[in-house]
Amino acid sequence: MNRLVGMGSLSYLLTGFTHVILGAVLTEMLQHYARSYSDGGMLIFLEFAGFLWGVLCMPYFIRSFSRRASICGAFTLLALSEIWIALLPPWFMVNGLALVAGFSFGVIESGIGTFVMVASKEKQAIAMSKLEVAFGIGALVMPFISSFLITRGVWSYSFLILGGSALIMAVIWSRISMRDGGMDDLLAHKMSTEQRGTRRPAYTKASLPILGSFMFFFFLYVGMETSIINFLPSIFIEKMHSSTSIATLTVSAYWLTMVIGRVFAGIIAEKYSYFSFLAFTCGGSVILLMLLAFNTTIWGGYAIVLLLGLLMAGMFAVGLIFANRFIPGMTERTTSLLIASGGLGGSLLPLGAGWSMDRFASDVTLWIFVFLILISFAIILYSKRWEQQTA
Repeated sequence: MNRLVGMGSLSYLLTGFTHVILGAVLTEMLQHYARSYSDGGMLIFLEFAGFLWGVLCMPYFIRSFSRRASICGAFTLLALSEIWIALLPPWFMVNGLALVAGFSFGVIESGIGTFVMVASKEKQAIAMSKLEVAFGIGALVMPFISSFLITRGVWSYSFLILGGSALIMAVIWSRISMRDGGMDDLLAHKMSTEQRGTRRPAYTKASLPILGSFMFFFFLYVGMETSIINFLPSIFIEKMHSSTSIATLTVSAYWLTMVIGRVFAGIIAEKYSYFSFLAFTCGGSVILLMLLAFNTTIWGGYAIVLLLGLLMAGMFAVGLIFANRFIPGMTERTTSLLIASGGLGGSLLPLGAGWSMDRFASDVTLWIFVFLILISFAIILYSKRWEQQTA
């Protein structure tokens, strides 16, 4: 099990790289190609549209080609697309390659996450928290690397580093053994034609409103988080007149406290209840984003970003567990739908954020973020009624 979690963590480290790499170098990339923030928003939209596509296709790939083949193929595709982007091809090709990269890490993230959940059984929360911490570390480190490369005028090498790392992971996954017969069988298993035709259990009418509400919650949360990550440097440059290299590090500041928060989020949520944890973090995030909208200083902005990362750290993982409590017996399917909803939000909302950044002051974009997290807060508060009904 430790071997699986270790490999899963390394893989999630790279998906963390992929998650933030466009935002870390977005300003430099748009300047190089003479493009607007709307074009940047479209680029991020395509990457997360690809992510959504990958998440939805993952079960089919696993049934048809096995987990090992699916994961290795996705890592290879990710490597090729990132290395190609590093060569700075024409803009229309960059858009297509972003779509392919998003598809690849959608298959990787959902495929490995599902594998770990199935294999770990009663220790799912512990195993998944380790993957989330690794993801956060990747998202934290990549902007530092990009900032270093930006100061030396070779920002495109960020994609080259990611592509090379993904290629190494493809080779490792193709050869590794988990040293556990059951896990190796899960890794190599491919469903037979009879198994693929088996009818899956359906959701009840009572569970559909709950499922829909939490899908909307994840749509808003992931979309807002993605927008913050990708446009935070640009907001600092425009609103606080920060330099590009200093502004890029805001993403690392955000992910630094994200990683710290994820280490303790599960413990705190277990101690005070999932509802209390989500209500506190959503409510606190509303206040912090309002403060960021009023703030005009770089160091004040950094302080708010650090606290925001700390509060938002556990929302995703704790939200998954909390949502699944209302719909027992459907964990794998519910989790896939919630992740897919997050992918949809991650593709659409940055598109709106890029449009807003182009046409209005960055303050307007920040107030849009406040509105979105306020809706998320309302969904969590309303879920108290469902919790009382199922108690």
